[in-house]
Amino acid sequence: MTFRNDINGLRAIAVLLVVLFHFAIPGVSGGFVGVDVFFVISGYLMTQIIVSRHQEGRFRLMEFYQARCRRILPALVVLCAVLLVVGLILTLPKDYVSLGTQVMTSLAFVSNLFFWLDTGYFQPSAHDLWLLHTWSLSVEWQFYLLYPLLIIALCRFMPISRGRWVLLAAAIASFAISLVASVHWPTGAFFLLPARAWEMLAGALVFLFPLRFSPLGRQVATWTGCAMIAASAAFATPGMLWPGYFALLPVGGAALIIAAAHQGCWLLNNPVAQYLGTTSYSIYLWHWPFAVWLYYFGLDKQPLWVGLGMLASILVGHLSYRFVELSASRREGRIHRSSPLTKYSAVFGIAGVGMVAVVTEGLPERLPRDYRAAIAEIALPIVTNGWCFYSVESIETLPIGSRGHTCQVGDRNGTLDALLIGDSFAGHYGPFWDAVGKRHAMQIHTISTNWCFPSADDDYTGPTTSRGFRQCMVNRDYLEKHVGSYDLVIFAGSWGVIDQQNKLDGVYAAIEETAEATPLLVIMPTPTNFDVNVGDHYARSLRFDLPFDIARYSKQRDVPSREANEKLKTFASAWDNVTFLDRGALFHINGTPSDVTEENIPFGLDTSGHLSIYGSKMAAEAFFASRAYRRFQDRITDLSRQPRAVALEEGDRSVARPSEG
Repeated sequence: MTFRNDINGLRAIAVLLVVLFHFAIPGVSGGFVGVDVFFVISGYLMTQIIVSRHQEGRFRLMEFYQARCRRILPALVVLCAVLLVVGLILTLPKDYVSLGTQVMTSLAFVSNLFFWLDTGYFQPSAHDLWLLHTWSLSVEWQFYLLYPLLIIALCRFMPISRGRWVLLAAAIASFAISLVASVHWPTGAFFLLPARAWEMLAGALVFLFPLRFSPLGRQVATWTGCAMIAASAAFATPGMLWPGYFALLPVGGAALIIAAAHQGCWLLNNPVAQYLGTTSYSIYLWHWPFAVWLYYFGLDKQPLWVGLGMLASILVGHLSYRFVELSASRREGRIHRSSPLTKYSAVFGIAGVGMVAVVTEGLPERLPRDYRAAIAEIALPIVTNGWCFYSVESIETLPIGSRGHTCQVGDRNGTLDALLIGDSFAGHYGPFWDAVGKRHAMQIHTISTNWCFPSADDDYTGPTTSRGFRQCMVNRDYLEKHVGSYDLVIFAGSWGVIDQQNKLDGVYAAIEETAEATPLLVIMPTPTNFDVNVGDHYARSLRFDLPFDIARYSKQRDVPSREANEKLKTFASAWDNVTFLDRGALFHINGTPSDVTEENIPFGLDTSGHLSIYGSKMAAEAFFASRAYRRFQDRITDLSRQPRAVALEEGDRSVARPSEG
């Protein structure tokens, strides 16, 4: 196969755009289109290899797969091995578990499926994923597995001159899938092969439907293609639906450049472009982990460190190309000459180390004991650490049923009986109500399980086929039957998610029914949702003695929660015996709203807005210093002075019914 410097230069453009984008260099907000360009190149080259060799009668499927393995696996295996060693030294246990999972899925070429289920490519939390960029390798490999089989099948029934029309139809179908999926399932559209195959098939069609250009036409087509890619890199944004209509611009530009086959374009055929194109795969592999490490240590906004990170990507990429890629591709190379058993033992061995990282929960014993003690309460309150959240999803040994109703906090001998019920957000308020209950001689019965928000119907924010849904139905049945036996009922839920799924009506109905059955109902707010796991970032700052500044973390995810909190507050105001506790009453320093305590430790824990054990306890301390607490104290004092039946009767008379309409 003739070497083409235009395609090599196109690789350079693609990798340069991706690197600039991932290091957040201004002016390339759409640098992620470099991956789309890579897909077009892959589709063209794979089609050229498969079709040409098949027509010559020398195409061998297993040889094709082995060649792809030699091209992709060695450098990827080395990267994974280095990350596992460095991660063992520097990462926190939770991060090491995540790294182990990423290593296994990347080496199995299913990381795109893992990231599809775990995160969005453009989410700030994606910067915690060292191997996020391997999603594109997984998509390509899945294409490599299926595509030659399709070509072979077509060639058995028709010549490729007719079969190419089938591939054209497949490309159109894939493009249609990408348009629909990018609107309704944007994460799936970005990560999954059905919505990406058209980009590789675009390269295939360039080979199968060759165009003829005059010398001037080649130049015009090449520069037009470069301009199309440059425009998409400059004007595309992570907020766009991708891949959608706009993806035609970089894909079409790359296809036009390849079709033109202009070997004399100075932009593509110069020493720098040729070097970057030759080492593009290794640079691509190594640049993202360097970007993640900068983010991990809070250095991603410092120009000097960003520059060093980019330089390190190129230098280490060069070493990877020189000592790994070439060794695997050249017949005299040590990797190429090694036996298949040795090669694949390395792959399975590194994947096995990743599995060990997962099974051992990140080897927490490797961290200093005093550090582990310092972050012990930066965790979700759950049954496994002495609290009440009955997570039947994460702890499969927990049985479905009444055992989930046995946990209590507060004063176990208290004169007042309270019920805290809801999803994991009720669970995370366990330490909060434990402190309140002990102060007011109140025992709080806590019932909480996954996605099980308080509702008068069967609405559920999780999958209804889950164990959590079955437990939820048991919990709601308990509320319906026993709500009248409590002096105080507390509702808590992930209100933003519930509102986004249009399921607040069931919550409103539950509020109304509970307000009529119990003297006092308290509704807890959903805490602040950050776009990153602030608990992890605090733990890292403590581990490496780095400053922690919560103001640097964005809160776009918090908008639905704030809006839902306001809706519930408004609804609660129509009832005299229903109280909604504002965030300001729980999360403040001397009356000033704050996302951290006086010790500069975050109340929050993760991107969902959960509180840590520590954050929940400190929220109680902040609550005791608020005006809202004094009003709450008056209500509790009234409940203590009169029997429940009398309080309920007086509560029924004082309830303010919502007005008609």
